[in-house]
Amino acid sequence: MRLTRRDFVKYTGFGAASLLGMSFLGCMTKETTKDTLIIGYAEDLKLRGDPAKIDRSIPKFCVLERLIEYDLSSDDFVPSLAKKWDVESGGKRIVFELKKGILFSDGAEMDANAVKFTYDILVVRKHSVAPRSVEVIDDHTVAFNFDEAWVLNFAKLQDVHGLGVMSPKSVKPEGDPNGTLVDLIGTGPFKVVEYVENQYTVLEPNRYWFEQTGLEPKIKKLIVKVIPDEDTRVLALRSGEVDVLIDNYHGGYDYTPRNQLSALKKDGFKILTKNIPYTWIVVFNYRKEPFNDIEMRRAVNYAINRDEIAKIFDGWVRPAWNGMFPPEVPGMAEANIRYEYNPEKAKEIVNGKDVGEITLIVNKSQSDQILVAQLVQQQLKNVGLNIKLETLEKGVYKQKRNSGDYNLRIYYIGGSERTFYMRIFWRFLPPEKPWKVYMSDNVTEKAIAVVKEFDKTKRRQKFIEFYKALYEEAGVAPLYYEVVAVAEKPNVEGIKFEYSEPRFYSTYVKA
Repeated sequence: MRLTRRDFVKYTGFGAASLLGMSFLGCMTKETTKDTLIIGYAEDLKLRGDPAKIDRSIPKFCVLERLIEYDLSSDDFVPSLAKKWDVESGGKRIVFELKKGILFSDGAEMDANAVKFTYDILVVRKHSVAPRSVEVIDDHTVAFNFDEAWVLNFAKLQDVHGLGVMSPKSVKPEGDPNGTLVDLIGTGPFKVVEYVENQYTVLEPNRYWFEQTGLEPKIKKLIVKVIPDEDTRVLALRSGEVDVLIDNYHGGYDYTPRNQLSALKKDGFKILTKNIPYTWIVVFNYRKEPFNDIEMRRAVNYAINRDEIAKIFDGWVRPAWNGMFPPEVPGMAEANIRYEYNPEKAKEIVNGKDVGEITLIVNKSQSDQILVAQLVQQQLKNVGLNIKLETLEKGVYKQKRNSGDYNLRIYYIGGSERTFYMRIFWRFLPPEKPWKVYMSDNVTEKAIAVVKEFDKTKRRQKFIEFYKALYEEAGVAPLYYEVVAVAEKPNVEGIKFEYSEPRFYSTYVKA
């Protein structure tokens, strides 16, 4: 039997403590702890206004829960608020039976009407993860209808671009999917008690979540302090202004710089990391010269020494020699891909070709990526390519990306476990968008085959075919495999990773 997250924390948290006896609990009660945990975070949580635009990190895994989750290790979608489901119409319709007795933080029961309200927020906005429609069958049964019969439909229901289930009382007018978010109410371990835009958010334990899991909260308040600048966040941790730094890794920016992690660790701070299906890459503007030529794309791949790039990060990341994703993802190890570092081959391809000046753009707000771009620039110059590096403000970077005013850019594919399938959709499938990284008839056909296939065994083979097609066409130049990181003071205990995300329901701070 597969345990749900609620069952897991119930049986491995409360139950394990009971089995170990009072000695463990006695130690905990004798230890003096603080009642508040302060998190330094890069962005406002967006807890007012458009309910579809709340921050994709802390609110969605501290306050909200989803119908299902995704387990990367097994490539399975697993129950969360949903008890079970039936796939109908070849996959165009999924009917969920909800668990009973799950309460929102205001004490109201989570039911099918709340689920419909939540996903109707996406439907009315025609969001990219929205179903075509949502139907209430009865109080604890809800059906989702989709235009395509794809396994991607499951991914849409648990991806952080979408929403965890929220109470209809979260908006005004109450229950109106077009309404304004005024008070985010979820079923997760914490509830919002105070919010000051662009400054801080205060959360407290949701008593109903803790009662249902059999756990006791070890902190009374969780404060999320907004500190946009990455260096200022690190200084806030060092000074004791905050207890913890966590990454906002959704958009490839706003995280603790990897080149500062070793210094923090040396000075006594604890660094927690988790490997995730997230890869930094060089993106080719393959629609125009010179990188509409597959040989020139291969030259770039030959020229890049991924070991040297990974050294920038003092061993916190892995060089991306073996494909577009790390070996933990479905089918990647079996694809048996290996990028070759061979600058002589790169020189042979480049030699005699008048390609002129090549523009490489990078987001200025990402100090790590500036270092990466500078090294890539040098490695490409070593094989005869004239690289002009442009470090741009975030807005300017996006403008140039969107207009195609570049030859190469530093970007990313993948993300947290829950975004794995959706990032394949967003990066490699039609329709054409500026954030797509590579599309061809062959690669697109194989990517579509992946996100359509419900049979896990068949899907794994389709993954392999997709990875190989992208590799053979040199569609991207992978650089290194990213991690999600938590930097914390030595007196912080109990942060756990679930589905690539740090969770705080067992966290406490020693006095």
